[in-house]
Amino acid sequence: MSTTNLLSGLKMRHLRGSCIYPYKLHELFYSTLAAEHYSGMDFEDDESIDDGPECEESDDSEEDEWWREDESEEDMYSEQEIEEHEYTISGDTARVVKIRLSVTDEAASDFEWMKNFVAECTCDRVAVASALARYINRQGIHSKFWERMEEPSEDMCDVAFHVFDRYGTVQAKYRDHPVQRGTGIWSDELDDGPLFLVEQVHITAVELRRKGLGRKIVSLLLDKANEFCESEMEDYKRLFAPNEAFERQPWTLHALASPGTLTAETRSLLFGKSPEERLMINTRIEFGAIDFFRSCGFRRIGASRCFAFSFDRQHASHALAAASDCDPRRNHAEDLECEELQVMNDKDCSTEEVKTLKMERLRDSLPLHHAALTLPDEELNAFFATHADDKIGWDRVNNSEATLLHVTACELKPLSTRWLLENPPHAESWKATRDLDGYTPLEALQETLEKIRTEKEYGGGWLRILDMSDQFTGYPDAAVYCLSLLYGRDILVPNDACLRYGCTCGECLDGVLSARMQKSLVLQGAFHHDLTDQDINDGGLWTMCHDHTLVYLDPDVRRNLGTNKSLRQGFVNMFQIAVECLEAKRVPTAENLEWWCNNRREWPPHTKNYLRRAGTRKGCWAVLRYMFDIAQSEDEKAGDGESQRFWKTEWSGLPTCRNDHEFEFVAWACGYGGNV
Repeated sequence: MSTTNLLSGLKMRHLRGSCIYPYKLHELFYSTLAAEHYSGMDFEDDESIDDGPECEESDDSEEDEWWREDESEEDMYSEQEIEEHEYTISGDTARVVKIRLSVTDEAASDFEWMKNFVAECTCDRVAVASALARYINRQGIHSKFWERMEEPSEDMCDVAFHVFDRYGTVQAKYRDHPVQRGTGIWSDELDDGPLFLVEQVHITAVELRRKGLGRKIVSLLLDKANEFCESEMEDYKRLFAPNEAFERQPWTLHALASPGTLTAETRSLLFGKSPEERLMINTRIEFGAIDFFRSCGFRRIGASRCFAFSFDRQHASHALAAASDCDPRRNHAEDLECEELQVMNDKDCSTEEVKTLKMERLRDSLPLHHAALTLPDEELNAFFATHADDKIGWDRVNNSEATLLHVTACELKPLSTRWLLENPPHAESWKATRDLDGYTPLEALQETLEKIRTEKEYGGGWLRILDMSDQFTGYPDAAVYCLSLLYGRDILVPNDACLRYGCTCGECLDGVLSARMQKSLVLQGAFHHDLTDQDINDGGLWTMCHDHTLVYLDPDVRRNLGTNKSLRQGFVNMFQIAVECLEAKRVPTAENLEWWCNNRREWPPHTKNYLRRAGTRKGCWAVLRYMFDIAQSEDEKAGDGESQRFWKTEWSGLPTCRNDHEFEFVAWACGYGGNV
């Protein structure tokens, strides 16, 4: 479709009443509901999912049990939609457990997108079990999914970073990778709609475990979540039925769980045990927790450690027997070593002492792997050459089943990687060898680089993760070299720019600007050129109507625009120049825009006047930075999806790329990151 037709379509959209900055309907929805029904209170909890032997779960802060806090319930949270249920446990003497379900709000306004579902169980007025689950309105936070999910609890953080990308859609490897996709029963259905994370199920009364109480609690929680989702849908429909917003809101609910072990209960079982005994106990507890959730209908997401439950009874997960579900491969030697090192930790050995012992063991068993991890690249290259004829295990793998090629590539050692590919007889077979996670050396390197690009761990007792995506400035030379070596002579090898900047389509301009992002910027440039060209003769009205568009200009330049039509016209022209530059497959840097401006033979020279007054770099920055911002706000992942919904046909034929939604990174690469 031509730019002219795109422009006319955008005009129609604008005339229909769509706002330049689309109103965030989820915010209006929740604020309206809050005003009508709810009052938010605080609810703090540790993070674990367990059901005793049925489902024992992990929590590093388990000693501060949330149901025994000193503060009064009234100070912590407010309860809504309280329900009472009973569950009878048969035996010589039948026992009736009263199950109290309630929905609570977080007090912090930052968590308006989440509600806590709490189950409290008593038998003869004594607390015997408890559970906590989180109902997450993903639509309300998808543009900052990792950031929002990282804050409330460690379990939410773990699930968010382990399974989803930064925008709350399932990582591609769990759908597409030949090993990481697992059974393949989960596709893109987990990408949209609210999530229900079962975070903790704890049967505190040991005598009531393995009596079906845990499954009953989870069943009640799932039913309550489904009922809540349907109620929320009706409320939303009541508020927005005249608007197409209701039809655009995804309502498919899925439940999640990440089984683990409850540290407080396992500690006593492990005390004084040998590493072999510890491994046996931990494995039994871990698989007990997994079996529990499978008995509740949950099935593993790919080869991840997380499980999902579909409320659609026709979903493939319900036809998959628990015994047929995916269990990732394990290495007994690696698990045993972890237990041995944990025993050392329990004996108050320092982290450095444990690390030293581990490396000493590796040096004795796999000297080549030890050298690959410890020596600088040039020294390692010389070490390999020196021992080329030695029979010291060139074809051996470590406990993670990684070959030497896996190690040197992931350690970003290109000289040694090249030597391995050119010398040992196993080089070609190594390129196709998969490690314990199912990755070839190339895939393992790509996974390593993706972690470097997106995540940074910090914190102490509670491991926290920062989303580093917007700070990405490209991979180092060593990584690019290693990638190019592992791709080899394949005719589909991306160029160095694509390798450096993580392009996966091989068609990004300068390795950064994908076809879909080009389309986003062209649409916004064409639309805002036409929009800002209106009322241009009236300086006062023009600056008032387009005040938000001028936000990145210096105050004195903005004042000049109100009194100088030539400057206004030059500012407007910059949008069209950006469109022309993009359509010519040129990255819209200030240098390219200036070149385009100089070769347009424009008369009168309005654009040159504008750039002279604002400054070439700042004048280009003010327009393009705004284009990136508005394109991001209307992106299907990073924003409200308005562009892709309106121009669905235009997007359908464009190739997808890892960089499609990385607006801040691409803006930086084009020269428009940070501040001028």
